[in-house]
Amino acid sequence: MNSNFSYRPDIDGLRALAVLLVIFFHAGFPFAKGGYIGVDVFFVISGFLITLTLDKEMNKKTFSFKQFYLRRIRRIIPVLVFILLIVTIPASIILFSADLEVYSRTLIHTILSTNNFYLWTNSRDYFAESVEFLPLVHTWSLSVEEQFYFLWPPLLLLIHNKLSLKRRLIFILAFLIFGIVLSVYLTNNDQNMAYFLLPARMFELMMGAGLAMFWEKLPKLSKLKNDIISILALVIILVPAVVLNASSLFPGMNAFWPCLGAMLLIFTGKNASDEGLVNKIFKNRVLVFIGLLSYSMYLWHWPLFVFIKYLGYDLEGSIRLFAILSIVPLSYFSWRFVEQPFRKKYKFNFKKTILVVLLPSLVTIGLIYAVLDEKDGFPGRFPELTEFIPKTNFPNKVRKNCFGKDKVGNCDECFIGVKKDSLDGMLIGDSFANHTAAFLDVLAKDAGLYIHDSAAGGYPLLSDIDEDSGAPVKPIRYSIERYEYAKKFKNVFIASNWENLSNERPRNRELVLNTIEELVKLNKTIVLFDGLRATTEMNLHRLKLLKTRQPDTFSQVNSSIPETKRPDDYFIHEIKKRFPSILIIDLNDVMCKNGECELRIGDTIIYRNRDHLNTSGARLMGEKYLRLKGNPLKGL
Repeated sequence: MNSNFSYRPDIDGLRALAVLLVIFFHAGFPFAKGGYIGVDVFFVISGFLITLTLDKEMNKKTFSFKQFYLRRIRRIIPVLVFILLIVTIPASIILFSADLEVYSRTLIHTILSTNNFYLWTNSRDYFAESVEFLPLVHTWSLSVEEQFYFLWPPLLLLIHNKLSLKRRLIFILAFLIFGIVLSVYLTNNDQNMAYFLLPARMFELMMGAGLAMFWEKLPKLSKLKNDIISILALVIILVPAVVLNASSLFPGMNAFWPCLGAMLLIFTGKNASDEGLVNKIFKNRVLVFIGLLSYSMYLWHWPLFVFIKYLGYDLEGSIRLFAILSIVPLSYFSWRFVEQPFRKKYKFNFKKTILVVLLPSLVTIGLIYAVLDEKDGFPGRFPELTEFIPKTNFPNKVRKNCFGKDKVGNCDECFIGVKKDSLDGMLIGDSFANHTAAFLDVLAKDAGLYIHDSAAGGYPLLSDIDEDSGAPVKPIRYSIERYEYAKKFKNVFIASNWENLSNERPRNRELVLNTIEELVKLNKTIVLFDGLRATTEMNLHRLKLLKTRQPDTFSQVNSSIPETKRPDDYFIHEIKKRFPSILIIDLNDVMCKNGECELRIGDTIIYRNRDHLNTSGARLMGEKYLRLKGNPLKGL
């Protein structure tokens, strides 16, 4: 290892490029639709610098886990916690309760370095519209890096102790190739998992790590060759930033090229006497300054953008320019007065750093999370939005003793309509059945029916099955027990996410069709509920802003969405063809007219999220259905 390796201002220039690409992407500039690859450039830089130091210390037998993690804590925690605390103040004022509750969870997962797992397990899509309301969604990348820091030092120490230099290099090369193959495989099979989790990102950090391991073995090139390679490297970073977009398959091979560009740029600046042209450009004072601020800029920019959009303003024109310019003073402040002092002045020993820096940070963030989560994001801050109080108006909370409990026959807890000596039927289905319960309850009471309901996510009728293997995705016992119980009654009510049963999921589609066919052959009276068309998170958000009279920019918000044509393979179309005797109650009949579907009844927003109803909305729809269409359940 070259003991003379010193500070590289051009690497800070590369950091500047990476953070600017991310900021321009998040700011919505059309020339940076793939600017998210800036994160991948950061990964390469981190892998390189961390491994360069580790490898040097291990060669000299001076490596210490305590010292390594002490440096990481000083580098990451103080400014991160400072910004998290500052961001929490406007978040607690601006965010609606459900969003504030989610914010609190991303807050605790950020400090625990598990936010990538939280976002993945909660089916968050990094490019989805809904993440525009998550001020801390960007900290997933910090979690990936921190997880790498936990795994890489002990592994590197192991191969140092067990392998010769030649074999170490062979191992690194093989590990890198394996990482690329794994990333390609995961990206093609589960892109959301690949995007957020370390396994598909490992190769990016390892490209930097491998460069550091081979540092002394790398050839010395002429000035001309370094110029050419550095220009080529910059091109293969910038081209993906321009060409890729939110729908591109990523990471996989699309992430390889910008990572390769970052590697090459680090390499072409190895020797200052013959460094590449781009490396010389990256030593520009402005770029170096931005590079020094890059960590703070990365942390600040996304919450700032979120709050602007959350208040109803489009991130464009003068507003966008103001937002971007505001990032610099915020970042300079946190870098100058928090980041730098803790790295250079307050250099406590390991024990004191844990007691004075890390533990208080964990406790403080943990307490904020506990309060916000326990209080459901304080819905009382917006008394106009009673339909968005989870405990009283979200079907999964209101019917928490029924939904997803995998119970059958618990009629005292889970019934709809008028309680009598004997049941008239059973409602089964998934989360769409759960939110339909309040609608059906209105019709059932009017018709004098007593109905047991049993709904659970992933159980449209029986369990969802894997399209490749045909195996149940969830335990089959509950779905069989529920189905057999339902067959005891004359009337079977079914509600599900029918849009999820397209021709792209032929096995699940056929399973549900066959199950319905069996019920028809058993002479059951089947009532299917066709759900409302999905709206968007932005539509709902704007309606909330309008109802709470926040910005005048939304004073003319349209409270409806187009009544889009259902696709030809829509499941209900198939049901009507195959089983014309089945009664279909279309919830759209009371909300859609002249090609438009309302999102409100009176002043009440009927949706809970983009495709699920809230309880009061479903009940109001039931009452409106009776007024407009009568009660099709009478006489059952």
